[in-house]
Amino acid sequence: MPRRKIPTKAELIQLQKLYKTDEKIAERLGNVTPQLVAYWRRKKNIAKYSFPKFSKHEIRELWERFGDDYRCGLELGISKAAFYNWRRKYNLMEKPAFLKLEQLELNLGGGPSRMNGRRFHYGQQTISQKILAERAGLQKAEVGQIVNVEPDLCVLQDSADQTIKKFQEIGLNFVWNPNRIVIVLDHHVPADSPVLAEAHMHIREFVKRQNIKYFFDISEGACHQVVVERGQILPGQLAVGIDGYVTSYGCLGAFATGVDEAEMAALWATGKIWMKIPPTIKIVVNGRLPRGVYAKDVILFIARKLTSRGAVYKAIEFYGSVISQMTISERFTIANMALELGAKAAVCSFDSITRRYLAGRTKMPYRPALADKDAFYDETYAFNIEHLSPQIACPDSFDNIEAVSQVAGLPVNQVVIGSCTSGRFDDLRIAADVIKDKKIHREVRLLIFPGSRAVYLEALKKGLIRAFVEAGALVLSPGCGPCLGAHQGAVAGGERCLTTTNWNFGRGANTAEAEVYIASPATAAASALKGVITDPTGYVK
Repeated sequence: MPRRKIPTKAELIQLQKLYKTDEKIAERLGNVTPQLVAYWRRKKNIAKYSFPKFSKHEIRELWERFGDDYRCGLELGISKAAFYNWRRKYNLMEKPAFLKLEQLELNLGGGPSRMNGRRFHYGQQTISQKILAERAGLQKAEVGQIVNVEPDLCVLQDSADQTIKKFQEIGLNFVWNPNRIVIVLDHHVPADSPVLAEAHMHIREFVKRQNIKYFFDISEGACHQVVVERGQILPGQLAVGIDGYVTSYGCLGAFATGVDEAEMAALWATGKIWMKIPPTIKIVVNGRLPRGVYAKDVILFIARKLTSRGAVYKAIEFYGSVISQMTISERFTIANMALELGAKAAVCSFDSITRRYLAGRTKMPYRPALADKDAFYDETYAFNIEHLSPQIACPDSFDNIEAVSQVAGLPVNQVVIGSCTSGRFDDLRIAADVIKDKKIHREVRLLIFPGSRAVYLEALKKGLIRAFVEAGALVLSPGCGPCLGAHQGAVAGGERCLTTTNWNFGRGANTAEAEVYIASPATAAASALKGVITDPTGYVK
């Protein structure tokens, strides 16, 4: 058996900064005992990690202020159990005799955050300001302020190969925290060239070397769908991703934004990233969804009013009776497509629907961030969609959005239903209800891309896949499919494609000479049946 390579002094110091104890370092390295790590430290003159020490005065003051181990621990950045041990050490075992204001605050969030951090309740703070301030360790964050934050989650897909190369150029051997990194191969899957196959192999090797737990290979589906359905991002948390549509996580009340490969590599090295607190736009959507109108139509209508530049480097918060009644899947579509407005992030406020969705998906405690009642918004828009009709985005700009009835009758060559934007079970069910027991038009290619393996299995179990196949559709592997315009559904010059993906497809390299329209799954399914763009109102119940 080959001898294990002994870490250098610099590597041991970096590991100690990340993992603190010899036990955690040994666990990270694998097949190494804590005693061996301690021996390496002594040989290289590295002192044992010194945990912070707190005086009896500090512990007593916090205990009398809050009277709760968890709240006190948050203030010191330690766990509930650790604070209790400090109290026991100083014999502070009795409850405070008098209640203070801090002890009367109610925790409505369902438990602590995954990160040790502080949560302060000050006026005029939006959800985005609260999340970023907490992750920066600040009491309050002002719009325009630059903060240094530690994310809860880093999400990458096939482009992780480029991030890995940039990280290796830095010269470090260990990422800051492998348990906060998620890599999903979903873009070019299966690999469509030897170059991409080698890139996938490079990613797999790096994942093994770094002990990255949350790696999902080519069979799992689109990265954003996988992250949300597995409960890997939680309300009140901060996520960054190489793909800009990471804004989708706002459906769970999280702040999620895109970064480039160089920024992600630096984050892997340091655990921190600089962000500018964005101004926030408040969008209120009231009314009742008319027949044939879905979440996709709502966000297209909002984009029609605000334009593709309406929220550049701004966060969006969605409210109103329509949003509050939407499922997480529908909110996912809203938050995902908000990127097309230029949004830095898009958030739907935490509520009982969010809580029920996460029940059983995660055992991690979380603390949602809720906007203050007097939160200051850069702009506020209110929409009533009582009389909204199905919407469609037309070529060659996301600013070109019309009612479906305005372009109805245009022939289509290909229809795509799926991807992370509209590839969840309820999206497929809407399309299947339209298509079931019918045949798609003989001049139309209908491609179905379930958002994930879990969606695919549920659709199989409920008979949706059978309905698609019997109608003449082609059901492909779960993932992004042709959304990025790379493969699995590229269209020829002069052809017209109707898709439920985001505008990424319209910008794809293989769609430059084709016409790409974006609409809801119901519109897509009805159009596939008729062979022309069709208003779905008459096809849905």
